[in-house]
Amino acid sequence: MKERPGNPDDVDILGGDIQEGRVKPGDRLPSESELADTFGVSRTVIREAVARLKADGLVIPRQGAGL
Repeated sequence: MKERPGNPDDVDILGGDIQEGRVKPGDRLPSESELADTFGVSRTVIREAVARLKADGLVIPRQGAGL
């Protein structure tokens, strides 16, 4: 996963990492806090991004098991 400066639109790179195979099925994503630090955004932005990825069928969040 590439580190990007804090533009909320940059969180979309996570979806690109998944679609381009840099993140494989079954891989665990970093925690919300780690993703927020990496992308320089709030955890709320990360939650919204994960919700979009879930709606697109790219991730399956599991409560208590990380992203």
